[in-house]
Amino acid sequence: MDDDPLLKLISPLLGAVIAVIVSVMLAATVAGNIGDDYSTRASIYTFAVLWVLAGAVVVFMLAHRGETKSLSVGRVLLWIASIWLWPVFALRAYHQKRTEREDPPRD
Repeated sequence: MDDDPLLKLISPLLGAVIAVIVSVMLAATVAGNIGDDYSTRASIYTFAVLWVLAGAVVVFMLAHRGETKSLSVGRVLLWIASIWLWPVFALRAYHQKRTEREDPPRD
């Protein structure tokens, strides 16, 4: 049972889910205070939720293999920050892969 590969995904998946829930509530709070009419608030909220969902998928795909620590408040806060700043991590991963492809390690 301890060698089940799905057990290794529980911590990062739970971190991503909790971060999305908190971020959606944060997006609703921010969108509710911005804009004069319903259409503007709804647009801001929709954009923020799509941003967070895309961020959760991207960050989970980048981090699920390396996530070995158990879930804690600090880890959840890190997940929340990461899913809002996901383009930084996606561009960094893209740049690293591109650099590795151009300059293969020499043995």
